[in-house]
Amino acid sequence: MKFGIWLDFRNPTRWHRPWSEVYSETVDLATDAERLGYESVWLSEHHLTEDGYLPSLLPALTAIAARTERVRLGTAMLLASLIHPLRLAEDAAVADLISGGRLELGIAPGYREEEFTALGVPRKGRGARTEETVEILRRAWSGERFSFAGEHHTFDNVLVTPVPSQQPPLWVGGGGRAAALRAGRHGLRFLPDLGTPPEILDLYRETLAANGHDPARFGVTAIVTPGVYICEDAEEGWQELREHYFYLLNTFQEWFGNPGLPSVDDLPRELFLVGPPDAVAEGIRERIKPLGDVERVIFFGRAPGLPADRARRSLELFAEHVIPQFA
Repeated sequence: MKFGIWLDFRNPTRWHRPWSEVYSETVDLATDAERLGYESVWLSEHHLTEDGYLPSLLPALTAIAARTERVRLGTAMLLASLIHPLRLAEDAAVADLISGGRLELGIAPGYREEEFTALGVPRKGRGARTEETVEILRRAWSGERFSFAGEHHTFDNVLVTPVPSQQPPLWVGGGGRAAALRAGRHGLRFLPDLGTPPEILDLYRETLAANGHDPARFGVTAIVTPGVYICEDAEEGWQELREHYFYLLNTFQEWFGNPGLPSVDDLPRELFLVGPPDAVAEGIRERIKPLGDVERVIFFGRAPGLPADRARRSLELFAEHVIPQFA
């Protein structure tokens, strides 16, 4: 099984640092991932947030690409309904060329009302726009002129250049039936949200088969935990991390329109894997067991506001002691 780290470049007010330092440190962590033996680095996108959640995935991936040679570079997820599909095709092709064919493009419709409102894009129809984007990307990367007539996009005899080094693998993210059906219909790889029930993965595989795609060719990349932290003493590690994980979880709850946790003492510790390497490895085994064919596990490589040296030490210990257990 392969392992990848997920980074978001957040800079929360409580732990605020100069932006240039946050970006430099985070790109360093991404490039360290290759040296340490991680197979992939994934970046995720949001817009107009107080903590500066990374809004520009492909420029950041391209910066990492320029400093690495092997590690796969993925978006988890790029909010496809908020960007013009031809611009996305161009930007992704450039990123793929600079990386030497290492781009993996994960896309999702998005969900935060504030993003759609501020960027002037109707939230309604975001799923359909995402599906149109999939078809447009495939045609755009063919290197041939094409026309397209959809509900949201219409093009006549357009040619997109440059052509990427590869046809970048396309992923669909989400945790519900719509995402599983979308990925299965189009023959795309699936990156389910944390906590997605096994029956959604079963639906994905059934939909692949029903649309002429061999499910055996489509392993799953899983987010089995939002955070991993390797340390000698689990209790000491939890005390170091819990405020950062509290911020992480409450922010996502707020964006989904759910009430946040009242205090850090209410944080569900079982969501996270914090402790010695063997305990973390066993936790990963338990979490992937119900998911079937998991080819890759990704997790946040740095909790929001966590000092970079602590994140790096944990990633080093994970690479040294956990990854070999899944070889």
